[in-house]
Amino acid sequence: MNNTVLSPKISSPKSINHKKISNVIDINWRDGQHHSLSGDQLRQFCACSKCRARDVVGKQLINESGKIEALKLMGSTGVQIIFSDGHDRGIYPWGYLRAIANQDALAFLDR
Repeated sequence: MNNTVLSPKISSPKSINHKKISNVIDINWRDGQHHSLSGDQLRQFCACSKCRARDVVGKQLINESGKIEALKLMGSTGVQIIFSDGHDRGIYPWGYLRAIANQDALAFLDR
């Protein structure tokens, strides 16, 4: 586990791009790293209060759509992802997106 990755104070990315056809978001970080995260992966790690209450963070969701409809920047702290199933409560801070990409999502939430 990398403490830098788990830091909630990771700065905003250099660019973030939603590729609708492939259903991924590409993130280019200011430190030169690049990550591609699928809609299914992002939906799987939604950490909103509803998903946490249902205890589904990090689990495969069989009947919930991971298709990304839209992204909304949330100031300089992260991005809100709206999924095709209407789920729009998940706000993904930059540090959490980085943790998902590095397979440290649950550790990020537990810190």
